[in-house]
Parts: sequence; C-alpha cells; structure tokens
Amino acid sequence: MIRILSAVVLACALLVPASGCAKAPPNLTPAATHAFYGTQLIKDADRLRDVAVAAHATVPPLLSAPETLAVVQWHKAALITIHNAPAGWKSTVLTGLDETLKNFSPKARETLSPYVGLVRAILQEIP
Repeated sequence: MIRILSAVVLACALLVPASGCAKAPPNLTPAATHAFYGTQLIKDADRLRDVAVAAHATVPPLLSAPETLAVVQWHKAALITIHNAPAGWKSTVLTGLDETLKNFSPKARETLSPYVGLVRAILQEIP
C-alpha cells in the first residue's frame, strides 16, 4: 500500500507544476486579482487536506490522527481567513501552515512536502 501511495504522490507531484502558480489575468481589478489567487490557493489547500486524509487511511498510516486533524483544521482556518479577509490573508495562511507543520514527524513532513511546496509556491505568487 505504501508503494501505491508513493507512486500516486510521485505522479501527482509531476503533474502539479502544470496546474499551479497560474498568473492572474492583467485586466482584473485588485479585488478580483485577490479572489483569483484565493481560488488557486483553495484548490491546492484542498489537495493538501485530501492527501493528509488519504495518508492517514493507509495501513499502516503515514500520518498520525493528530497530524491529520491538524492539517484539516489548518485547511478550515485558511478557507475562513481567505473568505473573510479578501486582501491581506497571505501571511496569516502561511504562518498558520508553518505552525501546523512545526511539530510533525519528519516522515509526515516528507509525505506532505510536495503539497506544502505547492501551497507555498502559490502564496509566493500573490502580489
């Protein structure tokens, strides 16, 4: 099962650069630009959450229940922050992600690293 999940993670990691980090169209208003990037981040935050849940569901689990719950809680908080603060949510979401991962095991961080990297890449693209 671990080999299958590793193969899926590798395949997704190879496809992710093609789907992430899209630039906002130049004719958008500032509010629309923030909404564009918010939508991009939400998609990738969803991926991170889904991978965490799937990694916990493997036998043996690749993520502990507390680690999985922490990712799910970060995801929920990130969505609320993005929706309630149309501008200025970038640092809050990034800080929350860093705090969430701070106490994870090295194995858990390695499992999630492609998806965390994608979320960070999207955050860096936000003006």
